[in-house]
Order: sequence, then structure tokens, then C-alpha cells
Amino acid sequence: MEPVDLFYSYAHEDEPLRNELAGHLKIMKRRGVIRPWHDRCLTPGQKWDAEINTQLENEDLVLLLVSKDFISSDYIWSHELDVAMKRNECGDSPTA
Repeated sequence: MEPVDLFYSYAHEDEPLRNELAGHLKIMKRRGVIRPWHDRCLTPGQKWDAEINTQLENEDLVLLLVSKDFISSDYIWSHELDVAMKRNECGDSPTA
């Protein structure tokens, strides 16, 4: 079975919570059940917006870490959430 490619959509203010969640999901990563990705996986020199878009378009699962900072983020609402919801409506990607 192929691992599920997982995209974390979160506000940077919530990075400690994303890290905590990643710790809870670590066993799934170790067993090859999930292959997580978030913007901290970017390497220096990468065009961050293009890479985020590529990952967001191709992941199997978009995990939305909703908080007040998530809701306040113009980038998340105008880009990440918009793409994730459109993919979900088309049946292209489940959104959790």
C-alpha cells in the first residue's frame, strides 16, 4: 500500500501545535502509512509559493489545523483553503 501524502495547512503561530500533532502521527510515518509535508520542508532557494502550490495540488490529504490565527491568515484563506476546498468539492482530495 502506498503512503498517503499529507499536507499540513496551518498558521505559523500554530507551529508548536503542528509539531505536537506530527509527534502523535510519527508512528504512522515510521510505518509508511503517511508521508507528511509542510512549508518547513522547503529548502533554501526554493520558490516557496510554487512549491506550496505543487504540494497542495498533489497531496492525497489536506489537513487543516483551524485556529484563530488560521482564520486570520489572508494567505491561507485566499490560497490554501481555496485550493483544498475546490479539490474536495471535485472529489479530488479528502480534506480533514
